[in-house]
Amino acid sequence: MNGKNIIRYRDDNCISQSELAERIGVSKSTLSRWENNKSEPRGEEFKRLREVIGEEYLNNEEAVDVPSKDTLGEMSERVNDILYEVSRIGAKQESLESKELKSELFHKRIRTGVVIATCVFIILLTLGTWIFLMNHGFDGEVIAGNIHVGEASDAD
Repeated sequence: MNGKNIIRYRDDNCISQSELAERIGVSKSTLSRWENNKSEPRGEEFKRLREVIGEEYLNNEEAVDVPSKDTLGEMSERVNDILYEVSRIGAKQESLESKELKSELFHKRIRTGVVIATCVFIILLTLGTWIFLMNHGFDGEVIAGNIHVGEASDAD
């Protein structure tokens, strides 16, 4: 008999070790020794065990492995490794998001620069056109209107 089958029965039926020991009529420590394959039920104890858990668990040599302390330590290390990898993935995700935000900010700055440059160009073009028209008029000739200081006017 494999003690792991008793453990599997308890797990499948959500029964504590104390509860099963009580149903069979043995102490919890006796049941624990059976589960750990340190002893086996004999005579009446075996009959009561068979009545309570059934033949399918007693005859089934396939047993669920109960993790040992070493195995639990290994599992703990693997969980820690997985958590570390998840945190690295999170950091990479944050880095990518940061790069995307930087890229978006860069493109906004470029667009703003282009808009400002266009506005400055339009203002300079308008100002240049205005100055040209003030000096040359609409027909393109230079407007005469130079009055020199100190010259007498015709009205004297």
